[in-house]
Amino acid sequence: MRRRRRESLVARLHHPCSSARVASCPALQLGSDGKSNRPRVERQREVIKMGADGALIVLDWEIPTSNKNLVGTQQPDEGKINQQSVDVRSANSIDKPVILLVHGLNNDSSFGYIRSMMRTATDRGWIAVCMNLRGQDGKHQVKNTTPRGYNAGYTGDLRGVVQQIEHRLKRRDNNNSEERADLSDNNDRYVGGPIFLLGYSLGANIVTKYLGEESLHGTLPKCIGGGAAMGNPLHIHSGSIKFPWNMVLGAGVKRSILQNFQSFRRHHEPGFQRAMKKAMMSPTIGKLDAAAAPYILRNDPFPPYRTRIGFKDGEEYWHDSSSHRYVAHVSVPLLKISAQDDFLVFGQFARKLSHCLENPNVVVVKTRCGGHLGWQESPPPSAKRKGA
Repeated sequence: MRRRRRESLVARLHHPCSSARVASCPALQLGSDGKSNRPRVERQREVIKMGADGALIVLDWEIPTSNKNLVGTQQPDEGKINQQSVDVRSANSIDKPVILLVHGLNNDSSFGYIRSMMRTATDRGWIAVCMNLRGQDGKHQVKNTTPRGYNAGYTGDLRGVVQQIEHRLKRRDNNNSEERADLSDNNDRYVGGPIFLLGYSLGANIVTKYLGEESLHGTLPKCIGGGAAMGNPLHIHSGSIKFPWNMVLGAGVKRSILQNFQSFRRHHEPGFQRAMKKAMMSPTIGKLDAAAAPYILRNDPFPPYRTRIGFKDGEEYWHDSSSHRYVAHVSVPLLKISAQDDFLVFGQFARKLSHCLENPNVVVVKTRCGGHLGWQESPPPSAKRKGA
């Protein structure tokens, strides 16, 4: 039996589609050879303060510094290669498309799926930026400055980051009469951009909810070109997550609380301290959410999207956070990808799939395999590649 298992493992490691799939997949080329053939990139870290409550949000940028060997572009003359990176921090400066990524629960910008997707974007000459949710910076250098952590339904931080990036996009010259005519006809105010939103898991729920809120009330910035939601549960209900994942996710959230313990400690209200103690003693993510619900950050789903605090209980928090209530209103192209073998969210996604199908702007892709955010892995040995 052990020998057969070893042979099976060796067969998987040497499966013909494994190395070919890795080499041909742009999202996995970050770890491949041939670094000299890749476009040069510059990484920058920026910390911005949210106007609603003073929270610090860390943005990790990856910026192409040349047009050399960009995927899908003509090769420029050697003397014409632009070695200067784009100034992403100044107003009216960004003249390229921007991919804004939002990671999943207990993750940050240092995770492999984020880094590989950022490099895939810069390979094409786009600018990639990952928004680290409050208290999650990957390097443990920037702590949460407020007693409010991130959650599945609060879109205020994403809204603030989009507004910051929109202000930095290069705009058309209003002094040019021809451009003024184009501006009135196409409502296209930008030379830079557009901004595409890409969310994973919990981040996918936040992206979908944000697009739905803004689209419903006609306040979605014109610079938003579309979005993609990878592994979005649509229906948030932590109490329905099965063992052992309910305990694993709960442990990750408690780890994040401990890493930002000083900010939570500053809140001296007795009710808050009792809720945090109960949350830390909760064995599962569902019970943790229910304990912390009265002090969870939220926002109104209508302009001006005012920040508020607290829910009656976990059920109200889960209902308010679920993006299936907003997906029908999304007014820009939105791609949703979910794997049939996703042990964590596919059941919830399938039950609310009809809400996506009501909206012609939403394209749903269901893959046979992939697990939870595992599309960058090779297919199982039983999968037959046509034409291989």
